[in-house]
Amino acid sequence: MTNDQALGAARFLVAARQARVAGARIPEEFRPGSIEDALHIQALTGELLGTALIGYKCGAPTPDRAANVAPIFRSAFYNRSPVPIQGEVARVEQEIAYMLGSDLPPRAAPYRVREVCEAVSQVRLVLELIGSRFQPEAGAGYLEALADILSNEGLFLGPQVGLQPDDSVLATFPIVVDGPAGIVMERAGRHPDSHPILPLHWLANFLSARGEGLKAGQLVTTGSYAGALELPLNTPLRIMFGGLGDVVCELVR
Repeated sequence: MTNDQALGAARFLVAARQARVAGARIPEEFRPGSIEDALHIQALTGELLGTALIGYKCGAPTPDRAANVAPIFRSAFYNRSPVPIQGEVARVEQEIAYMLGSDLPPRAAPYRVREVCEAVSQVRLVLELIGSRFQPEAGAGYLEALADILSNEGLFLGPQVGLQPDDSVLATFPIVVDGPAGIVMERAGRHPDSHPILPLHWLANFLSARGEGLKAGQLVTTGSYAGALELPLNTPLRIMFGGLGDVVCELVR
């Protein structure tokens, strides 16, 4: 795909973000045909939005998703409640994120898991806000979803957890959502890649191979423990991550 075609896709996605309405697929002449196309559209989207990169969302690759990574933009980062939601329904994923305390720059040798753990300065509870630019019936596939920042609408930063990055406790724990009237929902939380350190390790090597790397201060969120939960708007909520801690916030339209 040419740069003009990628720019056309990015402009389409930015317009959809600004309209705050999910709609049709990317026009056929601008649709990505490869992972590189989709990653190029991601980068151009950030440039058009005029916002800085503060980190990434990622998951370990699968046979049908060879690259499972998207930028987190400063304009979509929240650390105070209330948290704005663009749609009629709040779809929220409960995740573990890692704050890097030192760089993981590009290099020839792959990073070992222990090296990645040593670069982490904080383990945080976070909520990822999910919102696609496409209607479900539009039929957009993986490459369009990748170009669309993997349906990221925002990230809410919760408290720090006093654990080592590879602590086994981070593999599985219950997710409980509590509201003023009592428990809203309960789920048996399990990390989709068996442990959150695995997607971070993959990302470090993926970016290193591309000559990019990770930098100190960046935040990497690593996948939902109970999928995208539909949570009530305009209601104080407490999302409990087992015994690790709670994220307290209100989601407002």
